[in-house]
Amino acid sequence: MNLLQKEKKVEEKKSVPPKEQAKPAAKIDKQEEYKEEKKEKNPLDALPETSFDLFNFKTFFVNHKDKGGEGVDELLKLFDRQGYAMYFWQYEKYKGEGEVMYKTENLLQGFLQRFDSFRKYAFARMCVTGVEPNLEIEGVWLIRGLTIPQECIDHPQFEYYKSRKLDLDNQADI
Repeated sequence: MNLLQKEKKVEEKKSVPPKEQAKPAAKIDKQEEYKEEKKEKNPLDALPETSFDLFNFKTFFVNHKDKGGEGVDELLKLFDRQGYAMYFWQYEKYKGEGEVMYKTENLLQGFLQRFDSFRKYAFARMCVTGVEPNLEIEGVWLIRGLTIPQECIDHPQFEYYKSRKLDLDNQADI
């Protein structure tokens, strides 16, 4: 066999597509379809469309210097009362809680981490207020929908928070 015949055989082997590569690709497609079917849709996605763009407002608010003045004014201009609701939440302390700053901050951070999948539907400003040993956890939530969603109610620490729906027509709530 000469050198030209060897090169020809090598070229023939390269041009034939292996059958094994096609099979795993088909399996991956079926697995992806199964995962998509398995995913449950969030009921908040089924709500009617809203004119309020939560993502762009979050970007504006986080980057704005005057969060208490112009940031809130912008929210009130854009806010869709038919698509979103605002709530004030306050943690109900038990004996021994709210006395040490780092423990109180850890309590708040653990609460917020469990809401990570909910970020698409809400925006919150939570903080620790007060002075040791009288620390409080409280904040304001902007939530998609007009009632507190089941995802919040199912949160393992939600039962320890008092919530009050804010009335944007009441100057005391702004």
